[in-house]
Amino acid sequence: MQNMGFIIQQMQQVQQALKEMKIEVGDPAGIFRLVINGQQEVAGVKFDPAALTPERIEELQETVAAVFNRAIVESKQMVKSEIAKMTQGMNLPNLTGMF
Repeated sequence: MQNMGFIIQQMQQVQQALKEMKIEVGDPAGIFRLVINGQQEVAGVKFDPAALTPERIEELQETVAAVFNRAIVESKQMVKSEIAKMTQGMNLPNLTGMF
């Protein structure tokens, strides 16, 4: 239990590091790009102005949904990898569920 303060401090540092980590994900056509951090918070979005037309709305909606889903998956993978590095292989079950 004496290490609990240290563990809490380490977890706070991990959470801050994850907030600062960013990943950018986009579709192959360049219609939409999303920047997301390690806490799965959206940090930015970019649209191709040519895609912002009524004729392309359905395509744009599908693209945005696909990019968001892929960004969440990639962000979670990034988190898992970074936590493994930070904990140096300690066996801490379901630690990624905390973030």
